[in-house]
Amino acid sequence: MQADAAARVVDAAWGSAYLSPAIERTYDRNLLWVAGDGAGLAAATLDGHAERLLGGAGMTHRRIVAEPAADARLRPGMTALGYEAGTHLFQIFPPGGRAPEPVAGVEVAEAPVDDVLAGAEEYLKTDPDAPYGRDPRTRAHLLEHYRGYGPAGADERRFVVREDGRRGHGRVVAWARLWTRAGGDEAQVEDVVVLAPHRGRGYGRAIVAAATRAALQASPSLLFIVADADDWPKALYERLGYATAGRLGVYLRFAPR
Repeated sequence: MQADAAARVVDAAWGSAYLSPAIERTYDRNLLWVAGDGAGLAAATLDGHAERLLGGAGMTHRRIVAEPAADARLRPGMTALGYEAGTHLFQIFPPGGRAPEPVAGVEVAEAPVDDVLAGAEEYLKTDPDAPYGRDPRTRAHLLEHYRGYGPAGADERRFVVREDGRRGHGRVVAWARLWTRAGGDEAQVEDVVVLAPHRGRGYGRAIVAAATRAALQASPSLLFIVADADDWPKALYERLGYATAGRLGVYLRFAPR
C-alpha cells in the first residue's frame, strides 16, 4: 500500500495510523487503517482516534480506510458523522492468465521518475478531475509524495506514452507504475493516469497492458491493481484480465479550503 512510505506508524488494537506531517496535504500518506473488525470500536470512537492522531499532527483532513468486516459495521455511523464513503476494489490478475496484447499504434516505453513527475505536475495544474492541484502547497506535497511513494522494499518501473510517440523524446502524457517486491513474488500496477487532452486514444489500456506483461515475466504469485468502485477504470482492468477479489471501505473528510 502507498502508506508503507509513511514517516511514522502508530499501531493500535484497531489497526494503524500512517503519518507523514511534512506532506500533510497528501491524504494517502496520512490516514487511519482499520484492520479486521477494528476491535469492535464504534464510528465515533474511530473518529476520535482520527482527531487525536491526524489532528494532533496538525492535519485538518480525515481519512480512514476500513477492511471489510469493519467497513460493513461502520458505514452508517461514518456517513452520519459527515464522512464521504467510497469503496476501493482489489483486482487480481489470475495466475496463468493470458497476458494482455499491446495496443496497435500506441508505443509504450519506460521512463525515469522525473519525466513522470513533469506529467504529474501538468495533471495537477490543469486536469478537471484534480481541482485540488491548483493549490501550490497541495501540489508541492503531492509531487514529493509521487517521487518517493510505493511499498517498502519494492522495485519501481514506469511505463509511459509520450506526446510525439518516440522513445526518450516528447513530454509524458500517460503513465502507469509497476511495483515489484524483492524476489518478484508480488507485484502491483498503480498510479494510472492519462492527461485529459490525450484520453480516448487507448493510452490507458496500452500502459496497463505493458505494465502487466512486464510483471508477468517474473511469474508473481500475486499481481493486482486497485480501482475505485465508482469509477470507470475498473471495467478497463477487467477487460485486460483482472477480476475483483476484495474491497476496502474508504472514508474521507476533506480539509477546509
